[in-house]
Amino acid sequence: MEIGNFIINKGLVSKEVVVNNNIFMTLALGLTILNLFEFSKNKEGAKKVGIIVFSIVLIPLGVFTEGGMVLIPFALITYFFRENKKKAIIGYFVLFLALALMSYVPYDTFQETIEMLMFNSDFLFITAVPFMILYNGERGVNNKFSKYLFYVFYPLHLWILAIMEFVLK
Repeated sequence: MEIGNFIINKGLVSKEVVVNNNIFMTLALGLTILNLFEFSKNKEGAKKVGIIVFSIVLIPLGVFTEGGMVLIPFALITYFFRENKKKAIIGYFVLFLALALMSYVPYDTFQETIEMLMFNSDFLFITAVPFMILYNGERGVNNKFSKYLFYVFYPLHLWILAIMEFVLK
């Protein structure tokens, strides 16, 4: 996706159209951190502590990814409380409160405040939680088409939207 973004950004630079989105970097960082925590389970002593500390040191790097402020902590909450929905919900709610408080800035009018909250809307991840709770634990459709659909769809739709913006400018 980075290569595609680079090509699109160079090709559409004359009208200042830019594609910055890349959720794959966030997912790669999150999965790396989770895999390190999982890997540490088989270690003992200084190696175990070193791997855990390294995992924790990687967490702030999420700030440099598209969804890291929300998705890295969200993934950690989901991972650590995967066996206890109540604790996971409490974790999600604490993350929601922290993000909402960080996003909230009172403006002169209520409308301006709401508009800013909609711009800084990371805290709205909480709207996905009820759907996660409804998940029945069964695996969905699993074929080659469904496996690769989103790997292709996600970057492709962003590039198409960028090209449409370029054409309309």
